[in-house]
Amino acid sequence: MYTDEFDVQLAGFSDSDWARNPHDRRSTIGYAFNLGSGVVSWSSKKQPTISLSSTKVEFKVMSNATCEALWFRRILEDVGGKPEEPTILYCDN
Repeated sequence: MYTDEFDVQLAGFSDSDWARNPHDRRSTIGYAFNLGSGVVSWSSKKQPTISLSSTKVEFKVMSNATCEALWFRRILEDVGGKPEEPTILYCDN
């Protein structure tokens, strides 16, 4: 039966590797967002700058993921499915 209620949770996951590339010491950062049980948005890319610590890399990837979460929540609001709960961002540290 069809219902117009929006009851799925938006959740994000982020990860990075600090200076893994031995040639240029740049980190790879990435994130993925689930809406319910499916992945709806993701990104993985090499950073354009060199981070001096693993903490700084984690802050950068969380900043990128937060921007994506805010954008995605606004899209959901436009289509009438505003999430009631806050978006959870998971990060390893």
